[in-house]
Amino acid sequence: MACESSPTSINWREWSDDIFQIAEKEDKLILLNIGASWCHWCHIMERTTYCDAQVIRIVNEKFIPIKVDADKHPDLQDKYLLGGWPTTAFLVPDGRMLTGSTYIPPEAMINKLKEVDDLYHQQKELVSRQVSSMAAEAEYERPSVEEPTPTLNGGTIKALENVLKQEFDARNGGFGAEPKFIFPDAMRFAFIRYRKTGDQELLNIALRTLDATIKLMDPVWGGFYRYAMRADWSQPHYEKLLYVQAGVMDNFLEAYQVGGENKYKEAASGIKSYIANFLSDQEKGGFYGSQDADVGSHGDGAQLITGDRYFPRSNKERLAMGIPYVDKTIYSDWNGMMISAYLRLYAVTGDASARDFAKKSIDRILADNFSTGHMCHYTEDGCRAGGFLSDQVYFAQALVDWYQASGERSYLTKAENLVGFMIAELQDVVDGGFYFQAFLPHGMGESLERRKPFDENAAAVKLLVQLYYITGYKNYLDLAERTLRAIRYPQIRESIIGMEFGVALEWATTEPLHIILVGRPDDAETKEMFATSLHAYSPIKVVQLMAPSETPVTIGEATYKADEYPAAYVCVQNMCTPPVPSNHELKKVLEDILPRAGMSA
Repeated sequence: MACESSPTSINWREWSDDIFQIAEKEDKLILLNIGASWCHWCHIMERTTYCDAQVIRIVNEKFIPIKVDADKHPDLQDKYLLGGWPTTAFLVPDGRMLTGSTYIPPEAMINKLKEVDDLYHQQKELVSRQVSSMAAEAEYERPSVEEPTPTLNGGTIKALENVLKQEFDARNGGFGAEPKFIFPDAMRFAFIRYRKTGDQELLNIALRTLDATIKLMDPVWGGFYRYAMRADWSQPHYEKLLYVQAGVMDNFLEAYQVGGENKYKEAASGIKSYIANFLSDQEKGGFYGSQDADVGSHGDGAQLITGDRYFPRSNKERLAMGIPYVDKTIYSDWNGMMISAYLRLYAVTGDASARDFAKKSIDRILADNFSTGHMCHYTEDGCRAGGFLSDQVYFAQALVDWYQASGERSYLTKAENLVGFMIAELQDVVDGGFYFQAFLPHGMGESLERRKPFDENAAAVKLLVQLYYITGYKNYLDLAERTLRAIRYPQIRESIIGMEFGVALEWATTEPLHIILVGRPDDAETKEMFATSLHAYSPIKVVQLMAPSETPVTIGEATYKADEYPAAYVCVQNMCTPPVPSNHELKKVLEDILPRAGMSA
């Protein structure tokens, strides 16, 4: 955007493969600005710091300035983000990090620019030691491949339970003091462990946290803000991100399944209403990335109306002031998460419109964002940022979820193809787990570092385990266990972020409730039995609808063949029922089995 206070502006460049050669040739540091379209402090820094005449002059004369959208470049965010947005990073010409910060006001920025420029040009030997030291420190913080291989047992689970209880804010709900963030996997882990152990403290933690989280819901339009500055969930940051909506919707639906309280179902349905109005393409399918925290942030010369002045107002007052900017980019990974949440909404509440829109979105994204065997991160005049682990994992999970919700085997095949790409291009064949992206033969600096992102690897474990139970292909289970061991970071036992590992570990070590229904999809009784199977609650569950032509059914080491259809096989703890021939009897069987499904043996 243009600066009102200055006739000139910073000559921002886009990230490109030759940026390091340019910096080397001009002997300049790279100023890397990582922001996001929804980020309040990014807008403030844009309008103040980066519109200051002296800052503009110094940056244009002495630096190679690069502006990056974090959502469109998760690879660069993964390598260079410094704790939040905006990130202000100073890189040496080979791409290694020298120093950096987050938001920097104008006067401090002027001093920082002079300081790092002088340091680089006057003490290059010191700079070289500094960047080498930072790289060595980062390497030291990674787990050593020589650590003893952990067993996948209950010791880690118990440690994570203790962290959950210790971090719980008994007064306000949520975890830690302030700021207060939403941790969907902490809720999932609490529900799984409650189901297994009957520990009422874990259920109380989950439900009290979700009750507190409701304070982050926009009372006018619906949808959830990203986080709150205060321990009591007040003073929210008003941006609304798609992946936040997906995680919260999933949590509320599970809370409704566990306790049956309508307020949780209504909260999930409210998220869907917000998304339908603001964060989706209702005609073509697909979900948009985010809605801004402020009004006027993306228009040259527009008045900036901050979220704290805008969102407390009524619908009429808001519309008179304008609507916060919506990033209409359709990201494959976030769409995968939201599609999975919509399919859970359908399974739990019977909302057929959620199922239908999930299917429409899957088909659009496959048409637009799939290229040469893998998912692109997004599409803009062609495939952009192809082959990232996050896009393969979360969209493959959405495809598996659609297969479970529909029985359409072609989508299962598509999911397996994406996992095949992960195995071929992203797998660490020596130590296990998956890298963020494929090896870059011409990369420099931080680009040469191959990281195994924690979140995506934990999500990959759940995906692989589900594929194992659906296909019977044991290699998927072996890959899941290798991946768990590859992300055995010591801090998982000491932080709330470790709950994702706990969820993955539970999936890898728990026999799921496995319901296989054999019948014709257009048969009325089959449809009722399928709806019952999808609705049945167990936190670790796999459902399959198979045509009679796909029989006999092999489950583990046993093979079953029914003489009449429909027929349901309900399996838990390595035991399967005889064929169940009707919806009435299936409900009775599940009523007997569900209290045991997911419980410790």
